[in-house]
Parts: sequence; C-alpha cells; structure tokens
Amino acid sequence: MSSEIIFKMPSKLDLADSINAAVQLDSLPKANSYSLDFASLKFAEPFGMLYFASQLRRFRLSRSDSRFKADNYQHLGYAAHMGFFQSFGLNHGKEPGEASGSHQYVPITRLDLKKLAKEAFDQYEDVRETIERISMELAGVLVREDTGPLYDTLSYSLREIFRNVHEHSGADSLWYAAQYWPEKGWVELSILDEGIGITKTLSRNPHLTIVSDYDALQYSLLPGISGVAFKGGPKQAKNPWANSGYGLFMTSQLCLRGGTFAIISGGGGLLLKNHEQSKLDCGFKGTAIRLQFHIPEIQGLTGALENLRKKGAEIAGTMKQAANISASMSSRMLLSKDSNRS
Repeated sequence: MSSEIIFKMPSKLDLADSINAAVQLDSLPKANSYSLDFASLKFAEPFGMLYFASQLRRFRLSRSDSRFKADNYQHLGYAAHMGFFQSFGLNHGKEPGEASGSHQYVPITRLDLKKLAKEAFDQYEDVRETIERISMELAGVLVREDTGPLYDTLSYSLREIFRNVHEHSGADSLWYAAQYWPEKGWVELSILDEGIGITKTLSRNPHLTIVSDYDALQYSLLPGISGVAFKGGPKQAKNPWANSGYGLFMTSQLCLRGGTFAIISGGGGLLLKNHEQSKLDCGFKGTAIRLQFHIPEIQGLTGALENLRKKGAEIAGTMKQAANISASMSSRMLLSKDSNRS
C-alpha cells in the first residue's frame, strides 16, 4: 500500500473533465493518505463541481481508513463562494446554500428531503409547494424572466424533475446549482441526487426492455415514463400535483433546440446536442442532470412549445398502446426533427 498518493486536478471542471477526473479518482490504488492538488484548476461549472464533489464524498467513504488533504486551492474564489469545497468536507469557503445567490447564479445547495418533509408538516404545507417555489426560482435564472409561456413550461418541468427525486429516488438529499454567463449568453442548471438510479426506478415498468443503463436513460426522456404512463399501469391521480412524467422530456427537448442536455446514472450517460446524441462512459451512484441554454436561442422558442406538447402527447399515446418499447424506438422518437421553430 502506498504511503501517499497525489491526485492532480484538471484545468477545468466541466462535464467531460469532471467525469474523467472522477474515473481517474476511482481507479487510484489504496493508500494511507491522499492529497488533492488544485494548482492546475482554473475554471469550474456547476455540473463539474456537483459531480466531482459527489464522487469525492463517495471515494472518501470507501477509503475511510485513509487520510485526505487538499493543496493549492486558495486561488479558486468562485468555487469557494459557490460552496464547492465545503460540499466535500474541506473547511474552506462558504457552506452549500450559504451564499445569497442572485438572478445570475444559485450556489451549490443541498436540499435535505427528510428535513423538508418535516418542516412542511410542521407548517401545515404540502412539501410539493416548497418544491414548486424552488422550481420557479430556478426557471427564472434559466430563461432570464419570471413570466411567460417558456418560464411556465420550465417551472413545471423542473418541478417534475425535483418531485421525481423526492418521490422515487430514495435519496436523502438533492443537490443543485446554477450559473448565468452574460458575456457568453449561456446559462446552466445542474441537479444531482445519490439515490437508487434511473435503471432501478424504471424497472417496475414491465414493457421496457432495459439491457443497460444507457437504455434506462433513453427511456427516462420519454414523456409519461416517470408518470407510469404505460399500458396497464396505474392511473394518474386527478389532483393539482399529479405527476405526468413530462419533466425530462420537455427540458431535454428544449435543450436540443437551444442548448445541450446531459444525464448520467449508473454506468452510463447521454449528451444531447444539435439533434444528436452521444454516450458518456461514467460510473455514478445516483442521477446527475445538466441543462445548458443559449439565451438568444431559448428565448426564441416560445412558439415551439405547443409543437413540443403535441409531440409529447403523441409519443405518450404511442407508449400507452405499445406492448413493448425498445430503446432504439425511443431514440428515434426523441431525436426526430419536426417543425419546432417559430
């Protein structure tokens, strides 16, 4: 066993580099001590910080007999302000959720789902009302406005994503963070949980042939999947909080038209961009989602919302009648180009 292993961080923590860094971290042999060297790190995005911090927390638990330390991190003021270091146990910078946030960013925030449910009960409030308020705040950061059809659609979609974590993931907490870069015209929201993962969540649907985590991710983007909209499945409750399962469908479809969408769970990941899909090789216990929008494009998509709703309804209708659904069929339905631009 090595006495000490030095792990050098990459120059940036974005989608690709955070995944690669986590894979490299996981492959390290056992040692008495691990030292994380942040000297090369210059730039970090919300997803990269959430994802790598989660993997580092898990790595530390798996090497509980080893010592951990960090070096050369003092120059990373943005990451410290966002709560990155405190989120994996280094006493530096702000705690997750401590920074006040603004219309341009939301710091790394940990939502304790058990505590949330207790507080809602004590205040005679439905926990889903709290989730809706958070979703509305994040939708405003994403689309740079707090009214209108696009804002309403994203608020609703994010509400469903958060509720899926709360109701189906088995996770104790949910993590999220967001950032708007006005000079680039891009905005990012990332959401992460350390629950059972999408493959296990969707395994209850008898009409899905899930061979791999990639298949499960493909299915998860279909409308109605998380809402149990399959032939013979239980009927949806007719109440204001009924979960129709359109959250990932609408957000991923909007990202296809005005940005990028990434989702990771288990051993696989999918990246959607410019009506194309690519696979990501990773290993993550839970589910991580990244939404990126190019503001000039996303603000021009208001006229496409009705087409997307119709497309979702058509796909959901097809699934309700289908005896079995293949992953390749779902991919064709999701990536099909239509008259979605106004």
